[in-house]
Amino acid sequence: MAVNVRARELGKELDKHGIDAMLITDLANIRYLTGFSGSSARFFLGSRGGYLLTDSRYKLQAAAEIKGSSGVRLRICKTANLELGRIIEKASVKKLGFEGSGVSYDGYRALKKAFKGVSLKPVAGLVEKRRIVKDKGELRAIRRAIAVATKGFESVENAEILKMTEAELASRIEMVVKSEGAESMSFSTIVASAKRTALPHAMPTNRAIKKGFLTIDMGVSLGGYKSDETRTFCVGEPTKRHRDIYGVVKEAHDRAVGAVSAGVVASAVDAAARKVIKKAGYGKYFGHGTGHGVGLDVHEGPGLGPKSKDILREGMVITIEPGIYIPGWGGVRIEDMVLVKGCGCEVLAEGLQELRILR
Repeated sequence: MAVNVRARELGKELDKHGIDAMLITDLANIRYLTGFSGSSARFFLGSRGGYLLTDSRYKLQAAAEIKGSSGVRLRICKTANLELGRIIEKASVKKLGFEGSGVSYDGYRALKKAFKGVSLKPVAGLVEKRRIVKDKGELRAIRRAIAVATKGFESVENAEILKMTEAELASRIEMVVKSEGAESMSFSTIVASAKRTALPHAMPTNRAIKKGFLTIDMGVSLGGYKSDETRTFCVGEPTKRHRDIYGVVKEAHDRAVGAVSAGVVASAVDAAARKVIKKAGYGKYFGHGTGHGVGLDVHEGPGLGPKSKDILREGMVITIEPGIYIPGWGGVRIEDMVLVKGCGCEVLAEGLQELRILR
């Protein structure tokens, strides 16, 4: 569904949730519904359209980005709640929904004070449930982000690894992807060497890269859409243990990919990966879920964990990222983004899953 009709279509369904209008404050949801990419905004959505409220810094940007968005009008204001109060009064709103997960207690009190006589109702996942399945335009943006990120991973093989620190390698990768068109990084780039690869979310340090595993978890943002992938290399000749553990994770990765298909319960994909790792004797070293959705946020639905009840649907983009992390020795994670199809799935970045040896 195109951006210019998303808000209008959602507005028609508000009464099903027992509300007259919805106040949307999550910036990713605002971008999804209006196209606005700024860092400060609120979006009031009623059954007949909505108002994007932002400040003077974004006057020109907002006008350009929401152009063509059906029923979305722009309001530039200094005090958002004051302007919202006028809009709510004019629209005769009695029941206003809001995103409970993104509004603090103080924020809720401010809304109550500003909108006297209006019943406030927290509504969860109203926009997120729509974002979970990607349309053709979203998939194009995600594919572009992955293509740019791939250039970053490929650049590692040309680097003088043993003459660099983790932080220097992270900077090099980010320089490459930004030169290829990345608007920003999806998250802080993870670079970990040797024993530090046992830390799933290790931030790069000024320590020199050593022989052993080298894990890089990195993603870029293009058009607001994210990529998120992890590659584990081996610096120097891998030992038998290195090859064996990498092989276990690779098999777990492949089994999970093979389990992905529309209609499958997400926990079954996690189980496919977890079974391989547990059978190999490393079950206690795999503590996180096997994956998650990716889109305007780098972590969104569905979740692929042992207890997930989410059902995979065609058009979802998810990660598959099993890992083994052994304290004091090191670890491996192989993470790919895949597109769920009616039957099976498509791995969106082929060719980088085999163990690469850096010398």
